[in-house]
Amino acid sequence: MAQKTVKIAISLPKDAFRSLEKLRKQLGLARSALIAQALQNWINEHEQTENIRRYLEGYRRYPETAQENDAAAATAHTTLSSLEWED
Repeated sequence: MAQKTVKIAISLPKDAFRSLEKLRKQLGLARSALIAQALQNWINEHEQTENIRRYLEGYRRYPETAQENDAAAATAHTTLSSLEWED
C-alpha cells in the first residue's frame, strides 16, 4: 500500500535552493524525496537527542547504588574469567 502524502509549500533562501538542487542532482533524487529524507533524518536526530536527554535525566534522578555496581562487577568478573584470552 502506498504511503499517503501531503503537499506543502516552503520558501528557501536562494543559496539553500541552489545547494539543494546540486545535491539532489548528484544523488539522482527528486526534490520532494531529498527534502523528505532530510526532514526524516532531522526528526530522527531530534528524537535520539531527546531520548538521550530523558535517559540522562532518569539516571541522575535514580543513579545506581554501590550494591548494583558491585553486582555488575561480580557478573563481569565471572563472565570474563570464563573466556579464553589470546596472548
